[in-house]
Amino acid sequence: MNDDVTDLRKGDRFIVVAPVEGTFNSVPVSLLNLSLGGAQIRHAHPVRLGTPATLTFTRGGVGATVTVIVVWSHLAQTEEGLRYQSGVKLQEPDVRYAAAMNSYIRAGVIAIDTESLERKRQRELERQTKRQSGPKITALPPS
Repeated sequence: MNDDVTDLRKGDRFIVVAPVEGTFNSVPVSLLNLSLGGAQIRHAHPVRLGTPATLTFTRGGVGATVTVIVVWSHLAQTEEGLRYQSGVKLQEPDVRYAAAMNSYIRAGVIAIDTESLERKRQRELERQTKRQSGPKITALPPS
């Protein structure tokens, strides 16, 4: 396994260090991280990949409402039990979204994520190890 991971991001990712709540259409969500191109959200119910939706969030009177599309989603263990985590991509750049991010950076609500690629590398290593240690299937002898 190659220890290098490909960084497909077009900009920095910022982790949420103080809670930012919002809605995905009308479903309550918590923001986990933000970038100028999208966000990662946590929610209680599944969503379909490719689903366009309105993401609205606010904290301290600062927020944005943007149109996003779901690019990935999976069930994850959290402090609250099993929840879905999903990655959403902005359908087009949005000035209010960028302004909210800028305000959150200045207020210490979000901080640059310097370890996301290392976490991705660790997940890839775990997947590779799991695949290699899985049950071995051998051909049955001819009867």
